[in-house]
Amino acid sequence: MGAAGEFLVDLAERLTLRCDPATVRAVMERACGGQLDARRPDGRRASLLTRSGIPFEVSVTGGRGKLTPVLRYTTETATQNMEIGSRADAQLAAIRDLVGWLPQGDETVVDLFQSFVATLYPDPTKVPAHSATWIGVAHDTAAPHHADRLKMYCGLNVSGALRRLCSAWPGFAEFASVPDEEKLIRPAIATIEVDAHGEVIHKLYLRARYDDVAVPMKLVRYFGDPAWEVLSELVRCGADAAELHQYNFFVSYALGSGAPVFGLDVGARQNDLTVLVRELASRHHGTTHAVDALAQAAESCGATLRYSFVGMGFSDKGIDKLKVYGTPTWSTE
Repeated sequence: MGAAGEFLVDLAERLTLRCDPATVRAVMERACGGQLDARRPDGRRASLLTRSGIPFEVSVTGGRGKLTPVLRYTTETATQNMEIGSRADAQLAAIRDLVGWLPQGDETVVDLFQSFVATLYPDPTKVPAHSATWIGVAHDTAAPHHADRLKMYCGLNVSGALRRLCSAWPGFAEFASVPDEEKLIRPAIATIEVDAHGEVIHKLYLRARYDDVAVPMKLVRYFGDPAWEVLSELVRCGADAAELHQYNFFVSYALGSGAPVFGLDVGARQNDLTVLVRELASRHHGTTHAVDALAQAAESCGATLRYSFVGMGFSDKGIDKLKVYGTPTWSTE
């Protein structure tokens, strides 16, 4: 587990982020519960977060020719626990402790996360063992001894989960715009995020079925110009237009204090994303420094990095955000 903390510290240094190394290591260890094995005792993938099963994914972000000075990662607690109830309890215990690292973290924030999970999963024993129950963390240079953001991901593969969510938080309802009968694009994950200033952000992810030729046009049909522009940018940066359906697509809508933000995350199952990632970074970060730093930090810590997803955010000013996700894998995993 210590290797992951060292990876994050190394990455922060390469990105010139003034994050306290001890804080980064401590938050990472609590967020993952000290468990980063890629396989469970039964031999299955420990986490659905990554292809390898390791519950650890890191991202760099920026847009409009600039990098954002933030260290971001996602992990999962208690992946080695075979009983879903104990995993859910461990996840909530981790969130309670992690809230203490937010500058304005208090019992109100703890209650918010607990209410979110309870709304989606009123009976943890009925939650599929491989549901998404991930924790997202961000560290910012502005608060080197704190966490800048905490995010809770929950899968929607539980009966009535989305209905309960929209009832409790009406803001989610406007995002669930795909008809119930649509088979190629379905709601997949909901998240709630709290930042250092106490702002709450709700986000809904919809997943497109992999490897169906109709998916790209379905995305444009339901999500209009934002989807068209992101898909077109992929082609401009080297993706084959005839093979876009072979990528994994997650559509997202986020709502905070401003207007809703559209995003489209794109992942490849077999193809190497390196060429596409570097071209997108050159265009939207203004440099490949951050995406190169991901690979260099992995190498310096004895790991191999795989770029797992790229995500683009779209506003009334066009594509204004690029996130690049990577998974470091150690040979012992």
